[in-house]
Amino acid sequence: MDPITSENTLPAEALTPGTAFKAARNELWRHLPAWMFFIYGVLLLNTELTNFSPARADLAHTIVFPLLVFVIYQVVRFTHGTGSRRLVLTSLVLAFGLPALTFFFHTPSPLSHDALLRIYEWSNFGWAALLIWHLWRHQRTHVALFFGVGLLYGAALENGGIILGFFHETNLSDTMVRPFVAPVATMIGWSVVLSMATFITWGLRKRLPWLRRSALLSAIAVGSFATLLDLQIDPIATAVGCWVWHHTLPGWFHGVPLVNFVAWMCALVPFGYVMFRVQERRGLRDGAAWKPDDLLALLKWTPAGLVLAALVFMVATLVIEGVSGPSWTLLNTFTARLVSAP
Repeated sequence: MDPITSENTLPAEALTPGTAFKAARNELWRHLPAWMFFIYGVLLLNTELTNFSPARADLAHTIVFPLLVFVIYQVVRFTHGTGSRRLVLTSLVLAFGLPALTFFFHTPSPLSHDALLRIYEWSNFGWAALLIWHLWRHQRTHVALFFGVGLLYGAALENGGIILGFFHETNLSDTMVRPFVAPVATMIGWSVVLSMATFITWGLRKRLPWLRRSALLSAIAVGSFATLLDLQIDPIATAVGCWVWHHTLPGWFHGVPLVNFVAWMCALVPFGYVMFRVQERRGLRDGAAWKPDDLLALLKWTPAGLVLAALVFMVATLVIEGVSGPSWTLLNTFTARLVSAP
């Protein structure tokens, strides 16, 4: 076992069919959050090509975004660690080959609009359950980190966007629980994406000293990896109607407003920065256990992360759209409504 990366390696000559299957199973389970970028990408590509009627082949290219994250992770493991040549070649073949096969050889199986909505809504719980199981088996305190503190942060963001009037999610009615205005399915989605992006970043930090030395660059990595995944998810979710954007927000990427992706970066970079700063101050290694006091420290700093996220978002939208742009108009409308409320 490599002391830096905690990876087991086998010489190529030791790989029989039985040991190869075991190695593949261990690889998938050990690095599940990274492989989920690949799995997500292929499944969503299949949805675009087979479940829409007519097929949304125009969205097929969005698979490159989650696959880019997966490829970066695997290549860095090989070039800066003990990842084998066989592993990186297999990963590259899968990353390029399986999407190509899916694109050229697929069988249409259209689903109704309501079925697509329900699948999206309930599948989030399946992904969350899979990640919780993975976290519990490898480092159970991370369940509280991502599905405790991270869920609270995500719930504030998701409900905040709806309250401000940027979008609504009333079509996802199965998991709507009052007093929240966002369904539980999308709130828990923040925990899923945050844990996946952080796993990738922790893995890179173990191998790239320059990244490990900077909490800010690490936070930008978390935000970037999550946003790359969102570049595939949101066009599909928007097409299905999982969330409906305010009519004044112009579609920028397959119907998704630019402000959405700006918001992802503005939201996740501050949280990531706070998380990595807490790690540094409390002497926590990447991927190490978080004690209750560590989680409490992060929880105490989470409101500061929300305030920073809001400030960065307002500045970013001001620079991109100007004070008379749609985002600032929505913010002004919300403020006027708030002030005039009895």
